[in-house]
Amino acid sequence: MTNMKRLAAISASLLTLASCGWLDVSPENTIDEKELFSTGYGFRNALNGIYLELGSPAVYGENLSWGFLSAVAQEYLADGSSIGQNTLAVCRDASGFVYNSTNTQPVIEEIWQTQYSMIANINKILEHIYDLDASAFTYGEDERDMIRGEALALRAMLHFDLLRLFAPSPAASPSGTWLPYREEFSHDVGEKLTVRQFLEKVIRDITEAEPLLRSIDTEFHPEAMYASMMSTPTVSMNARYRFDSSTFIDDTGQFFWFRGWRLNYLALLGLKARVCMYAGQEYHSIARAAAMELYTTYYQDLQWVGFTPQDDITCQIESRHTKMTDDVLFGAYYRNLATDFESMIYGADNSVKLPLANIESLFASDNTGVYEDWRLDYAIAQTNTSEKAWYTLKYNSSSEAVVTSVENPMVPLVRLSEVMYILAELSAEEGNVGQGIEYLETVRRARGAQRSLSTTVSTAEQLMEEIILDARKDFLCEGNMFYMYKRLNIREVPSASESGAVKDMTAGYVLPVPASESPF
Repeated sequence: MTNMKRLAAISASLLTLASCGWLDVSPENTIDEKELFSTGYGFRNALNGIYLELGSPAVYGENLSWGFLSAVAQEYLADGSSIGQNTLAVCRDASGFVYNSTNTQPVIEEIWQTQYSMIANINKILEHIYDLDASAFTYGEDERDMIRGEALALRAMLHFDLLRLFAPSPAASPSGTWLPYREEFSHDVGEKLTVRQFLEKVIRDITEAEPLLRSIDTEFHPEAMYASMMSTPTVSMNARYRFDSSTFIDDTGQFFWFRGWRLNYLALLGLKARVCMYAGQEYHSIARAAAMELYTTYYQDLQWVGFTPQDDITCQIESRHTKMTDDVLFGAYYRNLATDFESMIYGADNSVKLPLANIESLFASDNTGVYEDWRLDYAIAQTNTSEKAWYTLKYNSSSEAVVTSVENPMVPLVRLSEVMYILAELSAEEGNVGQGIEYLETVRRARGAQRSLSTTVSTAEQLMEEIILDARKDFLCEGNMFYMYKRLNIREVPSASESGAVKDMTAGYVLPVPASESPF
């Protein structure tokens, strides 16, 4: 199947996602490129196909979230006797940075190929978007600009994650060229760029997408970004509008709703802050501006985004918010996420085949009998067997906690908590430790952490230690901790092999580029 026909088939399969409902057109599985891009609806389908692939196990539905990348970040006890085949064997080798085994090589190849395949399809959208007159789109120039803005933002995000996986971080002062930044559809491998050149293209695409998405989400159709039909919107209802808006859809139709499953303007601000923090200190002022806009305008003033309230986390209700997703700005959708996760994690006797590592030490300072943390109390559980094992409830469809219908298929990709960590880190960098503590405490209080940092944290170094500690709790099994370690060029982290031991991460920070280097 050709690349574009594959994309059309993916788009068609979105029709089965009735609970998500963000596609309202019906393409055939064998639509060719010319036909696909002959109408505005074809561009809708092409873009939705990208989002469906984004949530697949090949990338964020497993490999770059709770699977391979979490294992690399030492989040699983991956050396136990219960380790079996497939995902479990992958995680065992990944935690030891064995990237050339028969278990890990196919996974790394799959990540590379799928990311570049999505980029190729995005480039096709961008190549043809202005071939069609604006009148061919239901909402004219506004719709065309929205599709273009999301395509540019997705191209930046996918390239950026490839860079974070397959090249050294700027903090490691890398030399030489590493990866191609693909800006057109071509079967050529493309010219490899330096890390700096590559990041400049990522930031360029984000900058170009920014006014397009700002216009859509804050001017043309802000109704999908907050609970616009309520007289007094709440944080939880705002999140529902972003992710589960099927009962609120207005005359614009489904394509302009479900913005949390799409790379919307708020998520783009978070992505921009993330990229510019990674790019190095000379970009930190840009990171601060993006993070502050998100914090001041959309968290404090408009309150479009916030943190999951206590009652939705701690109450004994049928659907508990174990992923605490009200602060998620952008999530990947994978319908079989919980099923896949449970089939890999749990044995037939309800044993945990891939237990979490270092949970006691991770929560030691916030689990003393005096303090607590909801991320331990409600998002992690322990087996009742003689050899007790910790496991995450984030991706469970059933067990001690039943996640909500929105949370069930979601992999968080951009959280407000990450933006708070960035603001806290920048404050530490600037010597304003008190302000940094307040940003960090905003997340901690929202997660039920009662220990006050003001009594123990007085230096920038101590604040950074607390930021990293809290990020380990918030990003657990989401894949993001590896990137934080790498950005900060942290050498030693708690090891997955033995309690109290440390792991030298420097050997695991750069994945080997597949031998073919082909983007297809």
